[in-house]
Amino acid sequence: MKRSIYTFLGLLAVGLGTAGIFLPLLPTTPFLLLAAFLFAKSNERWYHWLLSHKYLGPYVHAFRNKTGLTRTQKLRIVSSFTILFAVSIYFVPQTAIKVALIGWWLFWTVYIYRIKTAQVAAPALQAAE
Repeated sequence: MKRSIYTFLGLLAVGLGTAGIFLPLLPTTPFLLLAAFLFAKSNERWYHWLLSHKYLGPYVHAFRNKTGLTRTQKLRIVSSFTILFAVSIYFVPQTAIKVALIGWWLFWTVYIYRIKTAQVAAPALQAAE
């Protein structure tokens, strides 16, 4: 019974992590890490599926190996929350809140770009390995 609950929660975490790729306020990596943990406890097949998944696996591997984020991932993250902050700043009438939002946006932008940038190997080098 415990394994079934862990598997269900792992699938739910994968769903939320996948949604987080497209929704700016929903984090991706924490949900995928949670899913990996839950699958490791409950279902080896799902665990290996997650780690070998073309799109989801790199999030888990980047965290486990401490390789950082690729430039594309950083750009995608900053772009999505920049849109969110811009819309928020546009609709908020109070100047103090607008200033706070701009400060918060600056903080997160600097934070994301200070994270180690992962080096992506050239396709020819990957094929040779």
